[in-house]
Amino acid sequence: MQRRDFLKAGIVAGLGWPLAARAAAAAPDAVSIRFNWSWVGNYAPVVLGRERGYYKDVGIDLTVGQGKGSGATIRQAGAKLDTFVWADTSALLVVASQGVPVKAVMMMTKCNLGVVTLKDRLVIRSARDLIGKKVSATPGDGNTQIWPAVLAANGMKASDVELVYLDGTAAVAALRTGRVDAAFCGISDQPVTLRKAGFPAVAVTFADLGVPTLGSALITHQDTIREKPDLVRRMVTATQRSWIAALEDPKAAVQALVKIAETPLNAELLANSLEVFQGLATGAKPTGRIEPAALQQTLDVLKQHGGLKTDRPADAFFTNDFIGA
Repeated sequence: MQRRDFLKAGIVAGLGWPLAARAAAAAPDAVSIRFNWSWVGNYAPVVLGRERGYYKDVGIDLTVGQGKGSGATIRQAGAKLDTFVWADTSALLVVASQGVPVKAVMMMTKCNLGVVTLKDRLVIRSARDLIGKKVSATPGDGNTQIWPAVLAANGMKASDVELVYLDGTAAVAALRTGRVDAAFCGISDQPVTLRKAGFPAVAVTFADLGVPTLGSALITHQDTIREKPDLVRRMVTATQRSWIAALEDPKAAVQALVKIAETPLNAELLANSLEVFQGLATGAKPTGRIEPAALQQTLDVLKQHGGLKTDRPADAFFTNDFIGA
C-alpha cells in the first residue's frame, strides 16, 4: 500500500464506520467553512482536500469563503452563518468568553501572529523597539487580542505604542507608504507579500516577543457539536487528510487555491506562505489534536496580560473528541 493510501486508510479507520457505506447512505451534507482572511497559502490544504474529493468521501459538500479577521469570522460560526470557521485561538478565547457559543475541534499551528516592519526603516529585536512608534492594526483580530499581553510581558504601557486601526489590506498599505512604522500581521501572509512586491520586510512572532500562544483552529458552534457529532467527526477527518496531502504535495495545494480564486493569485507567493504556515505546525499526534497544556497557557496569557475575564477552565473552549487516531 502506498503511503498516501495508508494514511487515508488509517484516518478512515479512526471514524469507526465504513466510509463507502456512509457516502452511499445519504446525500452529502452542505457544509461551509470561512477562513479568517482573504486567500493566502494557509488555506490551501483545505481547498486541496475539497478539490480531491476528500470531503465528499465523507459525505460533505464543502463551500469555502474568505473572512475579515478572526473575531468577526468566529462570530459567523456563533451566529450559525457558517458551519465551521478557521481562525485564531486567542480570538476564540476572547469571543467565547463574551458568550458566543463556539468551541475549537481541531488545532493546526502555533501562533502565526506578529509584527512586520521594513528593515531599512526599523528592525525589531525586542518589543521595546516599538516604543514611540505607530503600528497599524485591524480591530478585533487575533493580533489585537494578544498585543496587551506583549506589552505586559515587556514592561510597557498601551500609550508606549500608537495603534492605527485600519481595515484589511489598508494596514499593510500604510506600512508601505510610511504612514506607520510597523504592522500587525500573520507571519505567513503580509511579510511574504511585501517581499514579493520588492519591500525589505522582516517579521517577528509574538512568541519571539515573549508571548507564546496557539494559532489556527477549526471552530464550530456548540449546537453543531452536540446535535451533529458525526458531521464534526467527518469534517475533522477530511481536514486531517487534507493537511497531510498538502504536506506531501504543496504545489498541488497551491494550484487548487489558485483555481478557485475570483481574482488572479501569485502561486509563488502562496507557496512561500504555505511553507511558513506548515513550519508552525504544533506537531501534535494525531494531526490536529489540541494539547490541553498549550491551550491553558494561551488562556493564562490572555487572562494575566490581555484583560480577558473568565472563570471558565481551558477545556470549556475545545474538545478532542473528534480527533481520530
